[in-house]
Amino acid sequence: MTPTRATTAIEKFLSTLRSEATHRQRRAFLSEYVDWVAGYRQCGVSKVTTRVLLDEENALAWLAAAHRGATRRRPGLSGPTAPASTNSMAARTSSINVFSAWCGHPLSLIPPAPEFAARLTPTEAHRTLRLLSGHHPAGMTEATWERSVALIALAVCSGHGIAALHPARLADLDLDRALPRARVAGEWYPVDAVSRAALTRWVATQRALTAGHLKVLNGGDVEELWVTTSPGRPRAGRPAPPAGLPAVVRTLEAAHRKLTSLALGSPLLLEQFCPVHEDTA
Repeated sequence: MTPTRATTAIEKFLSTLRSEATHRQRRAFLSEYVDWVAGYRQCGVSKVTTRVLLDEENALAWLAAAHRGATRRRPGLSGPTAPASTNSMAARTSSINVFSAWCGHPLSLIPPAPEFAARLTPTEAHRTLRLLSGHHPAGMTEATWERSVALIALAVCSGHGIAALHPARLADLDLDRALPRARVAGEWYPVDAVSRAALTRWVATQRALTAGHLKVLNGGDVEELWVTTSPGRPRAGRPAPPAGLPAVVRTLEAAHRKLTSLALGSPLLLEQFCPVHEDTA
């Protein structure tokens, strides 16, 4: 039986999802929907019922509001009220469709066709990586730049995007062998000289960031490859978390956008560095 309270139903639905990336995405958009309904009805979030979420008119009104940027929580590239991207609208529609089907009341709303950014060729990807690796842009800390370049290096070498790269651990790098390699999504990929230098540089920084007090806090070495490069913000009376803790996807994506915007003049998606072959581009 589907819970009456929307937030309870969403939590129960999310518990059925195995993929961390899917869980995170569904939670973000369904929570946004609940918040929008609460604001529209001028009531508390706890008062929003599952039945209200499954009303097609409400769902379409929320999607329309999101499309024009009314539900945006963080500034977009074109400002704080920039329209939502086609891909995020497709993800919102998919989220409510899957949730409503789980509730036994499928809405079957039609999502917009996804848009795919053009990927770089192998030559373009390696040239851009070399450029980014050799020039630390002003306005970005050195550690954050090193982390972002290392992330791009892994994307270039493996052809995988953020979902596969985010879980990487130090043990997934084998950089001291005659033919350096990195493991992504369970497979080993050769690492070229530029990528090896970028990854080696970041590993040294990662170890410096996670030394000392973090070993005590973590109960040992921090094995995650991607860690934060600056302290977080204090929340709810708790002290600010130190730098060197595992970084979430949003942190990596934001730093990547900043690096490519500063260094190239416009942002590139990380997936654009997953090269296509010249004869198929």
